[in-house]
Amino acid sequence: MKLEGLILDESDITQQTKTIRGTGESQLVGSINLITTAPTDTIKVSIPAELWANGKAGEELKRFVGTRTIFNIEYRDMAFGNEKGQHVSINGFQLHSLPAVNAK
Repeated sequence: MKLEGLILDESDITQQTKTIRGTGESQLVGSINLITTAPTDTIKVSIPAELWANGKAGEELKRFVGTRTIFNIEYRDMAFGNEKGQHVSINGFQLHSLPAVNAK
């Protein structure tokens, strides 16, 4: 879905290390705090490792700080049983693609 939002500050763009379930490998992922309007809200949008590209996406997103921008995001809702037999549910917003420079 296309959503107009605002990254208020560079500190709203963060990087985390995530462990891949099953393999135990580590990968870098990102997230942004995005302010939306009508209704006003702040949502956390995760950025998958493939799109994060070892932090390159974070540098790209800094160009949009302080400017309302159109973001392509998707809502993810999934559930599974982990290796301990526990039910795990994950949901939230994920960035589908980086915004185009002219999408400001």
